Amino acid sequence: IEALHQRIDHGIFGYTITPESLKALVVQKLKNDFDWTIQPKWLVWLPGLVTGLNVACRAVGQDNGDIMTAIPVYPHFLTAPQNQRRRLIKVPLEEKNNHWTFDFNHLEKAITPNTAMFILCNPHNPVGRVFSRDELNTLAAICDKHDIIICSDEIHCELILDSDKTHIPTATLDEAIAQRTITLMSPSKTYNLPGLGCAFAVISDEKLRRRFIEAAAGIVPYVNAMGYTAAEAAYRDCADWHAALLDYL
Repeated sequence: IEALHQRIDHGIFGYTITPESLKALVVQKLKNDFDWTIQPKWLVWLPGLVTGLNVACRAVGQDNGDIMTAIPVYPHFLTAPQNQRRRLIKVPLEEKNNHWTFDFNHLEKAITPNTAMFILCNPHNPVGRVFSRDELNTLAAICDKHDIIICSDEIHCELILDSDKTHIPTATLDEAIAQRTITLMSPSKTYNLPGLGCAFAVISDEKLRRRFIEAAAGIVPYVNAMGYTAAEAAYRDCADWHAALLDYL
């Protein structure tokens, strides 16, 4: 709130570009939190993660092609493919003893020759799972085998409540998987900032990143000044607040 007041007092609200200081914070944060080394040029800034889901669907595959996800899942996973003239393939997660995971046999059998992308939610909303390295490796191997892009929504990665669980970004599994992964992140869930509209994609593969940027061109607005300001304050100044939040929750 203090950072937002300072930005308001500045008094000029024109068009914005991403602050270099915010890019540096994200690079450092991903390294510190997940031992994930990225380059600033891999970042594509977005006015929301739902926008990122829709842009990814538009960027990958062809009209009437197939996009797959595991259900139950956040509703926008179900609408984004259809918004972008893609066909949705829904694969149910398997629940055993109050523990949800993928039914990998069912999942692979549901893949069609036109399946271009799998939209992954990790940590998963709403079943509350932090998927293990083995689960992610199995899913990634299936996607690699069938030449499927992974769009990995990792917006809840800072809200892990079990001390024995660790978030593993999909793109850190290995270099080959990184080259077929679009990672979506945002401070909005953790720091209660969704109304300020600031998210980002991490896309290491240059061709895939260019396709994503081209799919957004002319229809996706830039992040607004308040969104950048709040994101930078969250990542720069709120570590103690974040630790207290996790303890409280």
